[in-house]
Amino acid sequence: MHYTWWLTRPKRSLAPVPLVLTALTKGAGGMNWGAGRTETGLAVEAMLESAGLKRVGDRRDQGAGGARTYRAWLKSLGLIFMRGDTMHLTWAGQGLVEGEAPLPILTKQVLTCQFPSAFTSKGASAVSENFKVRPFIFLLQLLRDPRLEGRLVEKDEVAKLAVCYGTSNSQAAVDDVADRILSYRRTGDESLDSDFLDRFRSTRSNESSLDQLFGNLADIANTAGNWLGYTQLITRIDGTWEVVSGAEEEVDRLIEQALGTPLIKDWDNEEKFQRRYGLKPGQAKDTRSLTDAQSVTATSLEHRSIEIAFQALAATRLIEAVSPEVVQEISEGTGAPAARVDWVLAKKYPSGAVDGFMNSYAQMAFESREKATDFEKATTSIFRDVFGFEAKHIGAYSERPDVVISSREAGYGAILDSKAYKKGYSLGVSQRNRMRDYIANFDDYALDSNPLAFFAYVVSEYKSSVESQLRVVAEENGVDGCAITARDIIRMVRRHRDKPYSHEEIRAIFSGNRPVDISDLEEISEGAFR
Repeated sequence: MHYTWWLTRPKRSLAPVPLVLTALTKGAGGMNWGAGRTETGLAVEAMLESAGLKRVGDRRDQGAGGARTYRAWLKSLGLIFMRGDTMHLTWAGQGLVEGEAPLPILTKQVLTCQFPSAFTSKGASAVSENFKVRPFIFLLQLLRDPRLEGRLVEKDEVAKLAVCYGTSNSQAAVDDVADRILSYRRTGDESLDSDFLDRFRSTRSNESSLDQLFGNLADIANTAGNWLGYTQLITRIDGTWEVVSGAEEEVDRLIEQALGTPLIKDWDNEEKFQRRYGLKPGQAKDTRSLTDAQSVTATSLEHRSIEIAFQALAATRLIEAVSPEVVQEISEGTGAPAARVDWVLAKKYPSGAVDGFMNSYAQMAFESREKATDFEKATTSIFRDVFGFEAKHIGAYSERPDVVISSREAGYGAILDSKAYKKGYSLGVSQRNRMRDYIANFDDYALDSNPLAFFAYVVSEYKSSVESQLRVVAEENGVDGCAITARDIIRMVRRHRDKPYSHEEIRAIFSGNRPVDISDLEEISEGAFR
């Protein structure tokens, strides 16, 4: 039993969820997953490994435990349910497997996540019945509480206080935790209750000291931050959370809507609860028969292999249309005939898979050195394939920026430097000097004779000092610039689909000599509860 919030995380990010779910569906859809039936779990693990989602290992000696861990993760997100020993998809899960945009679906699942649930009502993941709360709405309530000045510290205020004392979304519970946070800011751990260890340690772990308990609570808080961060409603810099600038009204609306929506009942009935929790945005109920719910899992193994291969490819490359090159690459990887690949993809992904790529792009920004080159190449692809610039990745050269672009439409060039940092980015002296050299030597690597119009840093997050640092670079070099998050690049891509930016508009957005704000992008967000 857990006497705090509890979240499982075989993967730190939610970005791989659609691909994991597809692999699980292929390996286990319609198959018996009862006790002792390890062949189903082993088939799932084979699918996860083939998609690059799980490290290849001696899984046949592991009893397929890894597959069950992934199944639990997807259950906790309301994407699957079990009837007897057979797995089925909820509406939300089916939408993800069928290639629908993952962000609105998973945002709704995160914000409607609740304790108690079918996942936390019993077994190893059981959470105390004291908690009747939507945890992520509770965190947003705290962030919007003026007493807390719009910030939460993950390892202390979220981990030791919200995770432990956030028992409901009532104003009384919010006030209690807010008061505890203010007290903690004054005196630190001394403000904690004297029985903190005995009260909050889990019965399923060996938390014999406060340090061990603090470590486990920090893992829960970090998982909560990863999930809530996926929704693009908050920023996290050096362990401090804030609501994204410009998203305050949207957050307030989501909180109000959540407070007016009762918690889902029947958490002790897995199918009934999951069907309600697993509705897609805008849906009122799930009236499918199990035959309907299973229909997606009855697709041939060849089709599912093609889909998994395509989704894995789309996570690393922007695919706006299924080209002959994509068909050939997947045909070679799966062994399926090219004509069959072309038919499956044309039917399933007639408009490519931009959304899957964009969600992977947001995650790349936080992967530091591990994904730095992928992040640079992805940025190049976005400006070339979405916004219509001439674009070249030249990041392999130490004296060159990562990406250079040129607009034939508006007659200018620009410098893009992609910074995949786990923490917030700031422009130190060496970074400012490097940009000075990039600007001075622009003619040496420019794509054409168009003059340099702006420079931009594309980052995961930025520190508050960036604004003054950008002004210094602009004033010293006579070229305008900005910093923009990967999250806001994604917002630009989505807005561009409905109302394309001109290159003049893009130049204006990137020439403010400050970080780009959400209001600059004319973003219109869909509510997670709608």
